[in-house]
Amino acid sequence: MLLSPACFAQDVPEDSIKQALATTSNPVEKTTLAHQLVDYYLRNHPDSTRKYLDVARKSSFEANDPKLQARTEVLEAILLMDLGEYDQSIVLSQKAISLSEKINDYSGLGSAHNLICNIYKVLGDIEEVRSQTEKAVEYGYKAIKYFALAEDTLGFLRAYNNLGISQRDLGEVEKARAAYQTGLDLARMAGIENTGVGILKANLGQLYIDHRENIPLGIELLKEAIVIHERFNNLKSMEHANRNLAYAYRHLKKYDEAILFAKEAVAIADELKDPHRSSNSYQILYLAQKDAGMEKDALASLEKAKENEDEATRIEKTNIIAEMEARYETVRKDAAIAVLNKNAELDRTRQIALIIGLILLASTGTAIVIGITQKRNRDKKIFAQENAIEVEKRRVAEQELEFKKKELTAKVLQLARKNEFLGVIENEIDVLKNNVDASVHNTTKKIGRMIKRDIHDDDQWEQFSAEFSSLHQGYIESLINTFGPLSKSEIRLISLIKMNLSNKEIADTLNISNDGIKKARYRLRKKLKLDSEEDLHGFLQSFS
Repeated sequence: MLLSPACFAQDVPEDSIKQALATTSNPVEKTTLAHQLVDYYLRNHPDSTRKYLDVARKSSFEANDPKLQARTEVLEAILLMDLGEYDQSIVLSQKAISLSEKINDYSGLGSAHNLICNIYKVLGDIEEVRSQTEKAVEYGYKAIKYFALAEDTLGFLRAYNNLGISQRDLGEVEKARAAYQTGLDLARMAGIENTGVGILKANLGQLYIDHRENIPLGIELLKEAIVIHERFNNLKSMEHANRNLAYAYRHLKKYDEAILFAKEAVAIADELKDPHRSSNSYQILYLAQKDAGMEKDALASLEKAKENEDEATRIEKTNIIAEMEARYETVRKDAAIAVLNKNAELDRTRQIALIIGLILLASTGTAIVIGITQKRNRDKKIFAQENAIEVEKRRVAEQELEFKKKELTAKVLQLARKNEFLGVIENEIDVLKNNVDASVHNTTKKIGRMIKRDIHDDDQWEQFSAEFSSLHQGYIESLINTFGPLSKSEIRLISLIKMNLSNKEIADTLNISNDGIKKARYRLRKKLKLDSEEDLHGFLQSFS
């Protein structure tokens, strides 16, 4: 049985596993040891994870063991899901299903179906598409069926938790509550109390709190979850549970308790060095302090929330760009190797053609005629290969352009999310101004000015304009030559529409309301002499 990351960290020294892996020649043992190292590094060290996945993939095929091969596919699928490569993650999960079906490995089938459930759950949350979440529920039920056949209680707990979350996201509250409770009942009957049980309790408690059905019971379940998470040192789940307790007590107007749990969440998030979690924890601390009349403390928490949100945005943007650059570099290298191979093949063909030509020159007239025919055929082949090289070069150029487009879109969406968050903080500061003393009032004005300056930072737009112009050379100039001068705001709106952003994303990026976007689009249509909204989008996409 493979070790979980928590067990592995406590009971099996990492160096011992590496040493055993280096000395064994048995492919089954090597695969199992590599899987344990992948479990250990997964979600924290992608490079090390990939290294030992490569070892596991090679040794599992040497062992010709479908069960080990399926486990390798599942582990790599988890890595790809964490990296946001959801389509490829589903492909690998389906491979794991096929391998497990060959040997009737029900536990493996349950794990693979549960992973696909998790992927569709994430996709449904990201894309806000109900059909994705419905697929998650479908695969969740399949996972439960296979875990039942395998009598795998730990698998049951994971599957019921994912199923409950998906049903909650669909608004099926009763079904979600039943899924969480079934998982807890199974754990109690099996005498299991692990971090999975803590997560089930926290999710069930949050359901009671969110729907205002039984807040005291929800609080009790969250506290029980924290005790379990403390035992297994699950800091991320502890932070989340403490933060949710702060929200629950704030709803009950018990502000001292809300502040206490919010501060605990802040301390854990800071220990984790996770700016996104820190921002969320400071936000609930700010709200609790504001409701308690602690204006100065609330303002300090609000500042910390903004600082951490800025840092989280910076890290996310850096990671997106780094990942895209890595993918681009891989594609570029592969394309360069392909071009070199084609050039080498072309050189060999030319050399052969030259040798044959010299030989044929010494032959009879009939041979010369034959040689000319062969040379023509070879020339055709050389011409075809040269064309193939040009096609390859064009493909590389197109991939470079696509990479730049994705990078620019990522930067704009980051700017939109940042402006949306700053707008929320600005509104909260406006509320604070009416209820504070002079010194705090002056500080809120200062923060407000900083926020406005950050939102309307022209340097960011100058960089965006330069990158947009390099991707769409002459586009804006052609519009100006055709329709006359365009204002700075009109050029920004045109650029964002050209990039296929939604109205909300454009509104957040430009920091204007939805009505403001409608008016701006209307004025732009008039300027471009267009009749309808559809004409505006289609026209800007096709104009060159």
